[in-house]
Amino acid sequence: VKEPLNFNAYLAYTIFVSGWIYPIVVHWVWSVNGWLSYFQYPGLPGKDWHLFGSGMIDYAGSAVIHMTGGFTGMMGAWLVGPRLGRFDSMGNPVDMPGHSVVLTVLGTMLLWFGWYGFNPG
Repeated sequence: VKEPLNFNAYLAYTIFVSGWIYPIVVHWVWSVNGWLSYFQYPGLPGKDWHLFGSGMIDYAGSAVIHMTGGFTGMMGAWLVGPRLGRFDSMGNPVDMPGHSVVLTVLGTMLLWFGWYGFNPG
């Protein structure tokens, strides 16, 4: 979504998602009162299982993070629409020049190094 937007629009999008949408989804899953939460206490007054009597277990926050990112990316792509110049007037795709192989390998190595440091820890 970032490529077709200017910096200020992307900054507003980022602030909105991280300041408003993400905390709501986190509350649904991680809060004792959330409707998706596994950590509810059945049998107490006012406490009942919300999600078909089971609840959701989110291992290390991965489901909340990836679900929120996936849905906001999908909605952002839907709102922004296809790239300008990607299709001709007949609706046929236009060949786009390839990317830099050197920068692709460099980005892959940086991601690999970051994942290697994060995941084993």
